[in-house]
Parts: sequence; structure tokens; C-alpha cells
Amino acid sequence: MNQRGNRNPALVELILVLLFFALSSVILVQVFVKAHFTSEESRAQTLGLLKAQDVIERWKENPGEPEAVFTPEDGWKETAGESGDARTFLMSCTGELEPAGDGQEAYEMRSELWTEETEAGSLYHIRVQVIGLRDQKIQVELATSRYQAEK
Repeated sequence: MNQRGNRNPALVELILVLLFFALSSVILVQVFVKAHFTSEESRAQTLGLLKAQDVIERWKENPGEPEAVFTPEDGWKETAGESGDARTFLMSCTGELEPAGDGQEAYEMRSELWTEETEAGSLYHIRVQVIGLRDQKIQVELATSRYQAEK
């Protein structure tokens, strides 16, 4: 009997096993990368929600004076709003949602403020968004209003 014929099936089996492991490793790497991005997005949403709630709570103390909350020292910049009656404040943030320096921007926090005047007082509105700069996806969006009667 020829011994060379017996070696070939073992070599083919070894090659098939190696291909199976290579394919499995590629699939596992893709799963881990997707899990990493999902975890990062979830973390950003949690941090963004906390930061947005903090901004809204500080704004509620005195909605008529947004300059007390949106200060340049904290990284806020006022920009031209989409509509003429709204004020828009922006802050570039790191991945930790702290004010970012140049080249560290990962997210943008946007706060839009507008007021509706009535005979009896003012209705102040705020909308806070946390937007990912990589994909321009809104991670968090919160909105609320506060009424203040005229004195």
C-alpha cells in the first residue's frame, strides 16, 4: 500500500481545521468590535443624559438669565439660532462630555432657548441635545418649559 495516500487526508483535515479557526476568529473580532461600539454609545447616552439634566436644572433656577448657566468659562458659545427668536448655545465636548480643547471634540452639546410672552407672564422653553460628531447622531434630547408670572 502507498503511504503517501494516507498523509494527504490528514493534511486536508489540518487545512480545514485551520480555515475553520480563521473564520471563527474573524466572526468573533467583528462581534467584539460591535460590542465595543454599542458600549461606547450607551456610555455616551448615559453621560449625555446626566449632563443635559444638569443644564436644565441649573437653567430652571432663573430661565430669564441664560448667561448665568451658559458661560464662556464653562465652554459655551452663543451662535446664531435656526430661527430668529431662539438663542442657541454650543459646547464641544470630549468623550467624557467635559469641555473639549482643540482636536479633542467627540460630542457637541446644543441648548436652544426661546420665550413666549403672554399677558400674565412668560413661558420659557429649553431643548438640550447631545450630538455625536463622528456620525452626527443625536445621543440625547431633552426639552422642558417653565412659566414665570409677571411681577
